[in-house]
Amino acid sequence: MRPLSRWVAAVVTGVVTGVVVGVPAVGASAQAGGSGDVRGEGEEVRGVEVRVRNGTGCRLTRSDYGLSSGQFVARPPVTLAKGQDGVFKAQAREGSYKGVAGFVEYTADGCDASWRNGHTARLVFGAAANGMNSYTSDGGGAFGTRLSGGGGSRVMNWIVSR
Repeated sequence: MRPLSRWVAAVVTGVVTGVVVGVPAVGASAQAGGSGDVRGEGEEVRGVEVRVRNGTGCRLTRSDYGLSSGQFVARPPVTLAKGQDGVFKAQAREGSYKGVAGFVEYTADGCDASWRNGHTARLVFGAAANGMNSYTSDGGGAFGTRLSGGGGSRVMNWIVSR
């Protein structure tokens, strides 16, 4: 799609903000991207960085993960040993107005307390193109989970513990 038709489509669907009588309100600091996108100075692609801390006393193995929108820049670690930290990152696709939405799930094994083996911990995350980020986590009845950061920040800490 050519840059002008992309702009017209955005105006028609109401995606472009600051439109007055069909004219976009773009300041002098706006820069045109190579693909025809117009972004304000300092504006970045929406995304999220998740720092995972394994405090479960178990090895955590990624059992499922995915994105309903966006793309992984760094995928969730396949395994997290006892006490190990990991990081993954996802961002919106270029030119997308959907932001990022996805989940990751880990299953425990080799636990200090054997009754925790086979239980899962799951994180669901979203970084809207416009609006607040959202995160929920569940320890599957065997683990405590705690979330910090991520509200207006792009970095979120997910602690999974005993």
